[in-house]
Amino acid sequence: MTIKTFSLGLVIALIAAIFAAIFTILGTHLLSQDESKHSIISSLFSSSEESTVEFVEIKNVVITLKSHSESERYLLLELALTTHSSADARRAEELSPAIRGATVNLLSSLDYDAVRGMNVELLRDKLMQAYTERFMSLKTRMPFKDVIISKMVFQ
Repeated sequence: MTIKTFSLGLVIALIAAIFAAIFTILGTHLLSQDESKHSIISSLFSSSEESTVEFVEIKNVVITLKSHSESERYLLLELALTTHSSADARRAEELSPAIRGATVNLLSSLDYDAVRGMNVELLRDKLMQAYTERFMSLKTRMPFKDVIISKMVFQ
């Protein structure tokens, strides 16, 4: 074996060792990442296209709440419905009387203190349940995916 052949074998072995070290470090890094974070590999195969979100505002929903005091109690709500297409946004606007009605039916039957004591998340969950029931009774698809309470004023 000549020095030239020995040198070539040594260079090939060195390059192979460097590649093995790099792949070992990358593999260890990818495997140790938290699953909730995006890894390099998953970002290569995932879609870079974001889904569109459109909002339909339902303003000035005034509800008279039950009260044990002599004065009447009111709740003013402003809502934003999230949709994923302009067709669903138009459909949500067309069905806004049903949405307003479900909101008023739910909240007008509740006591002021009970509504006042609810956090926004619980109120949102109750509204979504009322909307789901309303759209089931109308035998139509609910055109929005979520409701956001953008204003809540008690009087």
